[in-house]
Amino acid sequence: MRVYRTPHARDFVILPNSAARDRRLSFTARGILAHLLSLPDGAKEDVRTLADRNPGVGRRGVSKAVQELEDAGYYVRRNVRDEDGQVRTETAVYDVPQTEGYPVPASPGTGDPGIGNTGTLPTGVKDLVSKDLEKDPSLPSVSPVQTPAPPAAREGFQEIKGNQEHAPEAARLLARLEAVDARLRLSQRQIQALVPLASQWLQNGASVMEITDAVVQQLPSKVYAPAKLVADRLTRKLPAPRRAWKHFDATCRDCKRPFGGATPESGQCSECRGDVLPPALQTLAHPEPDPFVTGIAASIRSALSATRSAVASV
Repeated sequence: MRVYRTPHARDFVILPNSAARDRRLSFTARGILAHLLSLPDGAKEDVRTLADRNPGVGRRGVSKAVQELEDAGYYVRRNVRDEDGQVRTETAVYDVPQTEGYPVPASPGTGDPGIGNTGTLPTGVKDLVSKDLEKDPSLPSVSPVQTPAPPAAREGFQEIKGNQEHAPEAARLLARLEAVDARLRLSQRQIQALVPLASQWLQNGASVMEITDAVVQQLPSKVYAPAKLVADRLTRKLPAPRRAWKHFDATCRDCKRPFGGATPESGQCSECRGDVLPPALQTLAHPEPDPFVTGIAASIRSALSATRSAVASV
C-alpha cells in the first residue's frame, strides 16, 4: 500500500499516530475521535447530534463508541454547578489519553511568541526523560533545551557528586516516591542521576519525610517528565545546612564529674576548660552531695551486700 499525503494550508486536523492506532478503540470510535478533534473549540456535539448526522451508525453504535473513548481517556465528562445552582455536564476531547479524573488545563491558543526563559534541566542532571518518551509513543514528545551551565554551578555539582555517604538512603528515597504518587515513577538510570541531589538534602540535615514532602506537594494534574520535575524541586528547594549536634557523655571527660546543665561541645566542664564562673553558678555546675541522700544510698548498698551473702551461703 502506498500512502499519498497532500499538504494543506488550512482546514485540517492533526491526530497523533498513538490515537489513530489505539487498538483499545474500534474503527468507529477512532473516526468519531477524529471528527470531534476537527471541530472548533466550543462546538455543541453529543451522542444525539452525532447519531442524527450519521444515521448509518445509529444512536446505540455512537453511544458505544463514545463510551470507548471515555474509558480510554480521550473523552471526559464532568458535572459542574453554575452560578444559578444548576448542574450541567461539560465535555472535553483530547488527542492523548487523560489518566486523571478531571481534564488538564487547556493548551494555550496561537499567537505571537513571547520572550521568556524556557528553562533547562538542573545542573549536572542527565536528560533521561527524552529517551523514555521515545520508547512510549503514546506520550507527547519533549524537546528539552540544553543550555551550558555556568562554571560555578558545574563545580558545585561535582562537590555534590563526590558525597557518597548518603547515596544508598537517597536511592531508596527516590525509589519510594512511586508509592506516594504513581506519577513519580523513576527508572533505575534516572534514580542514579538524581541520587547526588537527594544526598545533598540528607547531608544538609533534612529528613526523609521533609524531602518527600518537598517533591510530592502540589503536583500538577499531569506529570509528563517525573525525572525533570523531581530534579527541579530538589534543586530549587534545597535547604541550608543545619548544625550537626554532637553527643557526649553526661560527665566531664577530665574530672569525670557530672554536668549540672547542657553538655558542652568540648566535653569538659568549665573548671577543666579554665573558665571562671560566678560563685552562684559554681554551685549549680558542681553541686555538693546531700548527706541525707548519701546515707540512704549507703544503707541500700549494705542491704544488697547482705542479701547477696545470704543467698551465696545457701
